[in-house]
Amino acid sequence: MRWTTMFLTASLGLTLAASQPHAVFSSFNDWLGAETHGVRIGADGQLELAPSLRRVAQLPEGVIWAAVPDGTGGAYLSAGTAGKIFHYSGGQVTPVGQVKGGIVFAMVRLGQDLVVAPTGEGKLYRMTPAGDVKPFADIEARVVWAMAVDGDRVLAAGGAERGAVLIQASAGSSRVLASLPDETAFTALAPDGQGGWYLGSHGRGLVLRYNRVGDRLETLMDTPFEEVRALAVTGGQLYIGADNGLTPKFSTGQLEPREGYLQAAEASATTRSAVIRLDANLVPQTLWQSAQSQVYTLIPWKGQLLVGTGNRSRIFGIPLGPERKTEPFASIQELGTAQATAFLPSGGDMLVVGSNPAELHLLSEAQATEGTLESRIISGAPLSDWGRAYLMADTPSGTGVALQFRTGSTETPDATWTPWTPPLRSGERPALPPARFAQFRLRLTSTRGGATPVVQSVTLYWAPRNLPPVWGGVDILPPGVVVTRNAPTDELGIERIPLDVQKLIPTLSFAGAEKRLFRRGSQSFIFHVGDPNGDTLSYDLRLLPEQGAPLPLVKDWRDPFFSFDTLPVPDGRYRLEVTASDAPTEPFNTALTSVWITPPFVIDHTPPVISALTATSDASGIRIQFTGHDDTSVLKDAAVSVDGEHWLRIVPEDRIFDQQDELFDVRVPRDRVRGDRVLVKLVDQSNNEQTASVTIGAK
Repeated sequence: MRWTTMFLTASLGLTLAASQPHAVFSSFNDWLGAETHGVRIGADGQLELAPSLRRVAQLPEGVIWAAVPDGTGGAYLSAGTAGKIFHYSGGQVTPVGQVKGGIVFAMVRLGQDLVVAPTGEGKLYRMTPAGDVKPFADIEARVVWAMAVDGDRVLAAGGAERGAVLIQASAGSSRVLASLPDETAFTALAPDGQGGWYLGSHGRGLVLRYNRVGDRLETLMDTPFEEVRALAVTGGQLYIGADNGLTPKFSTGQLEPREGYLQAAEASATTRSAVIRLDANLVPQTLWQSAQSQVYTLIPWKGQLLVGTGNRSRIFGIPLGPERKTEPFASIQELGTAQATAFLPSGGDMLVVGSNPAELHLLSEAQATEGTLESRIISGAPLSDWGRAYLMADTPSGTGVALQFRTGSTETPDATWTPWTPPLRSGERPALPPARFAQFRLRLTSTRGGATPVVQSVTLYWAPRNLPPVWGGVDILPPGVVVTRNAPTDELGIERIPLDVQKLIPTLSFAGAEKRLFRRGSQSFIFHVGDPNGDTLSYDLRLLPEQGAPLPLVKDWRDPFFSFDTLPVPDGRYRLEVTASDAPTEPFNTALTSVWITPPFVIDHTPPVISALTATSDASGIRIQFTGHDDTSVLKDAAVSVDGEHWLRIVPEDRIFDQQDELFDVRVPRDRVRGDRVLVKLVDQSNNEQTASVTIGAK
């Protein structure tokens, strides 16, 4: 069934057509992130005025764990983590008393008193309306999740050391009616209308029936969820509220905050909860399921099944009659808390319990006369001009829909956001400054009882502002290093890589499949630049000499690295000018550029000069003397060979390579000498080499 699943569409219908983003809000999923007050969201995504809802009381505690009617239109409430019981009556909440132990997840009214089950005590307590507390019965359960009155006794469903247990208790005594060792606990309890009881469990999420005849426990359904949290019976059919991951939240004494609703949606698209109907023939049918909401409570009311959920405290209505074929569900109200945890009939209205914060609301069948919906925050990153919004709505006489807009630079609206605009006509351009985020608000009104406007869709357009590329810098690689995407061709002239460059190449990493190679006379660069809009970039490169006109190297280069052959360029000091452009993916009239100019680097493809080379012999060996010079760069290495086979590295006379002219005076032991010739080699900073030879004793 196409209406039964709610999955958050993160893109909100985002469409990129001719680079013009827009969002269409028309389906149920499009409204999931919206804040609603008095607005009903149908399964088809249409918005109407909702049944009236008003807050009638607040509690100082954060979570209301259990609620039971007081018999006069009020309620007893268990709230907080210290066993506190409160009474709501006549619009006021007053403390009643406190029981020893932990959280009270379940309680019932027995006569005028309460029977409560604090966690961890293994006991039930009886509390009078005046707050007097005395033991009622010892029970074999560590935690009780659900309770019911059974004549002059009470039933307690929960978990014990040996698993799930159903316990019958009266004053001073108790006995286990049924147990299920393989399950953690029974978590829900409802009468089957035939003297027995339906049970839901935590563990495998079972639905069971307890039959008094023979104390027999029968499994009716193995749901695909971890737990059954709520059960409701009406019209001879059983309705099941099943969840994943809810009981552990209860066990910690902390339910998730309201913000957890969208966080859960973004973390996973797996189903978190469902409402399942089990008919008289035990045939199951999933009526509703969600990847965001979790089911806390169910109750039949005025021809529909109310579903209380978290962590957005939405109340869903599932029709119980034939109209379900045309509208299988609707979000009929939202409390503004994190969870809607219980429903209690109150005359013709419904008392709704909310948690985080702890509040009581009264839901009426009468239609609200006003409702608002604030859309989910729309991101136009990094900066956008916000355009027209088109509203499609039916507005019968006496009804209306107002559309407003605001923008800001923070993901959560605060004082830095603009005020809401005055109401806009459909298609009217809002007079708002460019901003990263935007939000619209719909206000539905009616001055006629029962009449409501109907909103079919809102379509919003915006245009991201183009921002220029942002430079992080340019890496100047050592002379001779070549960066290429592919293996070199034979004509590329790859040479032996000098030892010092070999050591550098592993550290010159760059994401991608680029190769690091060596070719004398090459110079390479790596660009570190990003684009705030995520545009594809191209590059224009020019070589800037210290004197003279710039030398164009390449235009519309698409790789974030570049290598070129320096041989056609005279030796000297240069800078590289790189102009990054977003033109490849931006319209012609909005394309932007930004420029980076590197620090000076040296182009030097002329070998150094060796002069005044002599090799003289004496009693101790061979004395080799020569002078080295390079016009452009500092010398960095030298070596001699006196056997025609091995090179012996040497240092200058002053022991430091630190200038363009160096003197060398080296003595080699006679036993290392072979033949009558000496070779010398000189290398500059650009890895240019020069060699020379001399005959020993020649002048």
